[in-house]
Amino acid sequence: MKRTITTKAERATANIADRDNLGLPGAACRPDVGKGSAFPAAATANAAAPPIGDGLPGRKIGRTLNKKDEPFRSSPKEKDMKRKITEPAIEDPKSKIRNRNLLLILIIAVVALGVFGTGMSILEQSAKDEMLARKNQNYKPSLLGRVNPFLPDPTPTPTPQLSKELIYAGQRLLAVEDANANAAPPADLAVWRPLSGVWWVLGANQQSTSQQWGLPADKPVPGDYDGDGKTDFAIFRSGDWWIMRSSDSSSSSSSSSYMISLGASGDRPAQADFDGDGRTDPAVYHEDGANGVWKILLSTTNQVYEQQYGLASDTPAPADYDGDGRADLAVRRESNNTFYSRNSSNSQTQSAVIGTTGDLPVPSDYDGDGRADYALFRPSDTKWYIRESSTQTVTQTQWGISGDKLVQNDYDGDGKTDLAVWRESTGTWYIRQSASNGALRQEQFGVLNDIPVPAFYRR
Repeated sequence: MKRTITTKAERATANIADRDNLGLPGAACRPDVGKGSAFPAAATANAAAPPIGDGLPGRKIGRTLNKKDEPFRSSPKEKDMKRKITEPAIEDPKSKIRNRNLLLILIIAVVALGVFGTGMSILEQSAKDEMLARKNQNYKPSLLGRVNPFLPDPTPTPTPQLSKELIYAGQRLLAVEDANANAAPPADLAVWRPLSGVWWVLGANQQSTSQQWGLPADKPVPGDYDGDGKTDFAIFRSGDWWIMRSSDSSSSSSSSSYMISLGASGDRPAQADFDGDGRTDPAVYHEDGANGVWKILLSTTNQVYEQQYGLASDTPAPADYDGDGRADLAVRRESNNTFYSRNSSNSQTQSAVIGTTGDLPVPSDYDGDGRADYALFRPSDTKWYIRESSTQTVTQTQWGISGDKLVQNDYDGDGKTDLAVWRESTGTWYIRQSASNGALRQEQFGVLNDIPVPAFYRR
């Protein structure tokens, strides 16, 4: 018969009775367990066992029981553990919301990834179609093609190919001209007056300008030293170069001028654009015993470059003979009537035998092929001997008279150097224009003792 236990006291009494009936240790110590027990054999066995404790009066033998044998004495911690095992878990509402949000984010990410992959496939195919359409002459980009990241930028309209590279005479060595572009402006007529140190320039518009710069003993060395496309007023004075920048708007102020030291008294100025940066480099040809030494202040590095090339008796003749846009070291040797030049493109030396004793070197680009031609003027017969680089043939043209100053330059802007002389006695310029089949241009500009310095001043 099943018995119902309702109180804590009844539960404790029942536990003791069950233990006594099962013959557990401590049963013989109970005063209520006697011979009338349901299990006398077990009780006898337990009675023979030694008592737990010392058996002295007043001791509570029951305290020797282990806690594991007394479920009614469970600790609070054990009760909590039992409660956790038996009671159902209650889900946290915040945790439930968080799990729902994570699931929603995961779904959105999967959908977005699918949409992104589909979009990329569409853009890629659109880019391929757009590239094929570009081959059509009447191609117009679609709306998607304007923003498609897979579509490379259209190839820019090719830059028109230059018909030729032009090397001008004078101080401006290199220029370019397009087949459909307007020709470069012609060189200006100009003289430097040593007595007053004044530069006089007659522009293409027939307007005259002047600028005082230099002293009577100076040597004029015009060139585009600041690379603005305009020739600067400059003089050489015993190893010092005094240069007035045309790029400075206040060209008459002291802030627009500067001085550099290169060379010494007796050195021959040989300025040109040796590094091809569009700026004239100060340079001198120095006699070092029997040899000729070049000293060049390169504008790209601001360092002095020295190179032995030529003999002390040679005449320096720098120009761009190989057409790479850089002036080459070159000399004219009168003892054997030979030009020697070292290509800046490959450091190889080329030479040409031309002329005779007493001829004056006048190298420049007379045939318009972008390379300077070896050329001479012979005072005895007033002829120009030009070895054209385009044909390797020597042409002869009579122009001028004995005593004229040689002022070859491109005065008609066709990219070819024109034969020209300045007659000091009358201050007259005689120019044989290559653009008009050698037609004469005659200008009176300058006076006796002036030094002609034609160039691209553009004042």
